[in-house]
Amino acid sequence: MNTIEQHSSAGISSGASVLPFAFFVTTVIGLSFFEFVDINLLIVVGLVAVIGGSLLSTDRQQYWATVFTFFGSRTAVTASLLWLIVGVYGNILKEGHLVEGLVWAAITLDCGGTAFIIVTFLFSGLFAISTGSGFGTISAMSLTLFPAGIAVGGDAALLGGAILSGAALGDSISPVSDTAVIAASTQQYDDGRVADVGESIRHRLSVVLWAVVLTLLFFSFVGLWRTETLQTDISSGSDDYKGLFLLFPILVVMILALRKVNIFVSLFVAIVVAVAIGLGLHLLTLGNLVHIEDGHVSGAIVEGIGSMANICLLLMVVVSLSGLIIQSGAMKQLISLLNGYTTHSQQRTEITLFSLVAIAGILIAAVNTIANICVAPFVNDIGQRQGIHPFRRTTILATVICTFPFVLPYGGCLLLLMKGVEALGATVELEATDMFFTTVYPWFLLVCCFITCIIRHHHRK
Repeated sequence: MNTIEQHSSAGISSGASVLPFAFFVTTVIGLSFFEFVDINLLIVVGLVAVIGGSLLSTDRQQYWATVFTFFGSRTAVTASLLWLIVGVYGNILKEGHLVEGLVWAAITLDCGGTAFIIVTFLFSGLFAISTGSGFGTISAMSLTLFPAGIAVGGDAALLGGAILSGAALGDSISPVSDTAVIAASTQQYDDGRVADVGESIRHRLSVVLWAVVLTLLFFSFVGLWRTETLQTDISSGSDDYKGLFLLFPILVVMILALRKVNIFVSLFVAIVVAVAIGLGLHLLTLGNLVHIEDGHVSGAIVEGIGSMANICLLLMVVVSLSGLIIQSGAMKQLISLLNGYTTHSQQRTEITLFSLVAIAGILIAAVNTIANICVAPFVNDIGQRQGIHPFRRTTILATVICTFPFVLPYGGCLLLLMKGVEALGATVELEATDMFFTTVYPWFLLVCCFITCIIRHHHRK
């Protein structure tokens, strides 16, 4: 049953129900321009929007019943549980020196400027796929691969573009990325089931692979023109290579997810494998995993859960705001307006969904996760009514939403890279606008997705 039809009232009129959500989105946009984006601050903004909405309600008891229903909905709970496990998984890989292993491999292969740019893209992509964190990848690689690439003659703008492209690659295809989790857990079948993460990734694999091939070709040709060969004495620890063994858990979770094994089971197996490898090769100690001292608990497991707790709360708050729009009938009215354009044409519907996600990515470029959360309910209800398969909807969500936050000068991903480069005290001159055209993977991904919306419009549910 369509979510719009499940309830007739939210205790608030359809017009007024849009105001709390609009307040949240416009505030997020405003904060992003001033670089004040903080997850905890966004939670406060969301709570203010929810409480403020109650003042506009006609039936406050029904209003709060709606909020609580969606706050603990299957969508919010599924994504939150996954994020908590992903936080542990990613933290274990980081503590196990996976980044150091990737840097060791690049140095050992003695890459020149052009080759190092390609390696930077691939290694950043591997790290992002393994951890599911675009922000984590950018933070790690801007402090490791970027200075190493400059030392071997790599062009600063191309290196930055390669790191951002790799982060976007992982965000768009990793089964443990918040993008993949949100895209799958918010897109429903008619019976209420949500799309499977592994199957949805398999569906968009061809789109991603085309974008990867085009990206590699771009960096290969353009890198030859904009790099120079320099001699350098970059050193690494003698045991850093051991971090590469933590690539194995990445393969485990990818293979299991693509073979339709439950994502929770896949992640648990990958965590066990990562811990076994880490302890066996002395990359980790039990103290790295859990450390108790003077009543204070720390370690990769505890900190991994803590790092995801706030984004889980934010998701629940935003899902509650979107739930008000759904139950009040405002969503139904919006879809009715769009029906005249999308009716009887899957192609037009997919182009409409593509445009909605693109607009969300541009307006809320500070954090693509937030843009994804905000637009996902609209994609689900419009696509569900027009017979677009959930996998098609997840493809549009997971690809288009991974574009603008990585390339726009005010995008959170790009600003994070700039802060990392600035922290190095590097002498290279690099502006945020320099990566607009060198962060090519998101652009290629956007084009490939748009093409599929035009020519592949036969897959109905």
